[in-house]
Amino acid sequence: MPPSVVRFFLLAHAITWLCQLPLLLQQWGAPIPPDVAMAPLVLGATGPSVAAAVCAWRERGRGGLSGLLSPHRAPAGWGYAPLALCMPATLHLLGLALLALVGGGTPATLLYAPVTPEQRGIAFLAPIGEELGWRGYALRRLLPAAGPVRAGLVVGVAWTFWHLPTMCLPGVPWWSWVLSPLFIVSLSVLMTALHIRSGGSVLVAWAAHLGIHLDNVSRAHLSG
Repeated sequence: MPPSVVRFFLLAHAITWLCQLPLLLQQWGAPIPPDVAMAPLVLGATGPSVAAAVCAWRERGRGGLSGLLSPHRAPAGWGYAPLALCMPATLHLLGLALLALVGGGTPATLLYAPVTPEQRGIAFLAPIGEELGWRGYALRRLLPAAGPVRAGLVVGVAWTFWHLPTMCLPGVPWWSWVLSPLFIVSLSVLMTALHIRSGGSVLVAWAAHLGIHLDNVSRAHLSG
C-alpha cells in the first residue's frame, strides 16, 4: 500500500475517532455535558476530506489541493450521478424482492429515508465530509497498483473501521456488526466501478453516498 494512503487512513481515523470519543463516553455514562459531547461531531464527520486535504497539501502544496479537486470539474462522468444516487435504494428493493420470492415475507418499511433534522443533516454532510478522502484521495492512489477489486476492498475495510465509534454506541443491534461490514465493503466495490466509469468523478461518489443516506438500512432497528 502506498505510504501516502497509509498516512491518509491514519489521519482520517484519528480525526474522526477523537471527535466522536466524547459522545461515545457520554452515551456510556461518563459525566460529559451534552453540548461538549456534540460540539466536535461536525469536524469528525469531515475527517476523511480534511485528512485528504492535509495529505494532498503535504505532497504538492496548492498543486496537490488542485489535483484533489480537479475531477469535480470534469463533466464527462456526471451522467452517472443519477444512477449512483438511485443505486443503494435499488439494490435494497431488489434484495427485498428476492427475499419475498423465497418466502421471506415483506417488511412493513421498505425504505428508510431521513426523517429527523439530524438525519437530514448527516445525509448531506456525510458525502462532502467523506468522499474527497475515500474516493478522491485513497482510491485514486490505490487503483494503479492494486486494481479495482483490491482497491475497492481496501477502501471498504478502512471505511468500515472508520465507523467503529458509532457501531459501539448503546442500542446498536448485534446484527449491525455482521451486516455493516458486508454492506460497506460491497458498496465500496460498486462505488469503485462507478468511479472508474465516470472518469474519477467525486461528484458521482457524492451522489452514491447521498443515496446511501436517503435509504439508510442502518435505521431499521429504529423503525420498530
